[in-house]
Amino acid sequence: MIMVAAALAGFGVTCILYRKTLLGLMIGLQLLILGATLGFVLAGVSAKSAVEGHIFGIFILAGSVGLLSVGLALSVRLFFLKGNTSMDELRSLRN
Repeated sequence: MIMVAAALAGFGVTCILYRKTLLGLMIGLQLLILGATLGFVLAGVSAKSAVEGHIFGIFILAGSVGLLSVGLALSVRLFFLKGNTSMDELRSLRN
């Protein structure tokens, strides 16, 4: 099962590196967070303290939901301002 967690994290890193839109970046971050969460849950199960691993996983997922909601709001606002969700357009909002 730890290989599944590593594969999810690897897919997340690959998605972050190669996607050029904000939504692709958010999908990659979610995959990376899910892989890490699965790793923590599996570590808790293998240490015979499954409750702590599951509780830690729930807090990680709650934080990632907050991250996703802020990213989605930013993506919607960027689309209304610029017409697309390209990362280059996101960088142009600094000025």
